[in-house]
Amino acid sequence: MSRGPRILAIHQGSELYGSDRSFAAAVQALRERHPQARIEVVLPEPGPLQSLLEPWADACRFEPRGILRKIELKRHPLKSLSGIVAAWRRYRALAAEHDLCYVNTTVCVSAILALRGCAGGYVHVREIPGAAALVLFRTLLRLSRAQVIYNSYATALAFGLPGRVIHNGVAPISDAPPTVPGAHRRWRIAIIGRINTWKGQQFALEALARLASAPQIELRIVGDVFPGYEPLLTALDQTAADCRFPVERIGFVRQPGQHFEWADFVLIPSLLPEPFGRVAIEAFSIGRPVIASAGGGLQEIVADGVNGFLFAPGNAQALATAVERALALDAQAYQDMALAARRGYQQRFTVEGYRQAIGDAVLPCAPAAAS
Repeated sequence: MSRGPRILAIHQGSELYGSDRSFAAAVQALRERHPQARIEVVLPEPGPLQSLLEPWADACRFEPRGILRKIELKRHPLKSLSGIVAAWRRYRALAAEHDLCYVNTTVCVSAILALRGCAGGYVHVREIPGAAALVLFRTLLRLSRAQVIYNSYATALAFGLPGRVIHNGVAPISDAPPTVPGAHRRWRIAIIGRINTWKGQQFALEALARLASAPQIELRIVGDVFPGYEPLLTALDQTAADCRFPVERIGFVRQPGQHFEWADFVLIPSLLPEPFGRVAIEAFSIGRPVIASAGGGLQEIVADGVNGFLFAPGNAQALATAVERALALDAQAYQDMALAARRGYQQRFTVEGYRQAIGDAVLPCAPAAAS
């Protein structure tokens, strides 16, 4: 009896944010496509993602080095660079033992460099970096000669290298139906996901202060920062204290479904182009319309006035106007928008469709890309 392929899957996180869950779904897709495979995953450290991977992976290793973190590179440049080299050596040895190597996100720089010469090397690109970082990552991808998968056409356009686009897919975040707010309560708006400068939580608070109808809303911010960025939370709390509407901030939660259920609209106020916008399709999965910045992959998900509202990124007045449009919906218009959101999810963004596409695209011993 012939053995199944040996598959190595590498990821930059151990939590349960969007890219972590998408990685777990990709590993599940590889298991479903190759039931006899030996699948080994590499994470930077133990964490909650492990439990999601256990049904699909045979083994889990930990390698904290070789991941490009700006804050670590600035604080400890020599240590970071030596770690990248050491991790590259380790990944070279691991790659030689496997028939397929799947690297999730471009910040796994050591793993990407180790793919050079591997026939079954893949990199799943989920970022739209700034100009300087983009030059670096494009160079790494070229050097690796790996096959490239993008999470959106916006990401593919930014990198400008040959590759395949596979939109993310999610399981329904909960089974709660939408409810239309009436005179008995405020409109509920949620911002859900990693807190950082470019995700726009601080910008959103300041922009919502412009609303003439601010007393009609309440805001919930769900998520946390990377270690070292705690001052962002202090600034958020200080701004929230001065708002004319209730603001509740909740840290990271493993299962955020209850917060999507709570919301009437999910706000995605990103200041930079979102490579995809997983939170948008999670909201759509239970019929919650989205108010989102019109940048990057979000424009491939949200149709303005149909399943949500779009606004110019970083434009406080435009965000306020989009929220005013949302609050002006009557019960029937809101219900129509909620149904359109749910329908869009079912047609384009299910986790089953995502796993099928990954299984079709990521194959052992694929021919190396041309240099």
